[in-house]
Amino acid sequence: MVDHKDIELAQIKVIKTALRKGRKYDNLAKNYGGYLKKLRAEKNLNDYIKTIAVKMFPNKEAYTLRLENYRKRYADNNLYISLEELYKLYYQIAKEENRERSDDEIEQMLKAMAI
Repeated sequence: MVDHKDIELAQIKVIKTALRKGRKYDNLAKNYGGYLKKLRAEKNLNDYIKTIAVKMFPNKEAYTLRLENYRKRYADNNLYISLEELYKLYYQIAKEENRERSDDEIEQMLKAMAI
């Protein structure tokens, strides 16, 4: 299962790749640095990335569209690859959060609620 450490490492990779590419990508590196700082400042990191993932990717179309946009923009460099790796992780989280729960999971949740 993907957790905040996986997201953090992927964000660092995006930042390093952008900085390696030169001045043209400094703003992108700065933006992802801000995202990383915000993640690190959260109290419950895993809940935070789950919330972000679900907002970012409520469905497969949102994921596909984002990757298509990045593919067009960064077609000829490693930046697209690092962005794709990051967003694959977010999409895995979103898929897990958006899936329908099984009857067993529902029963366990009801027991935990003392219902």
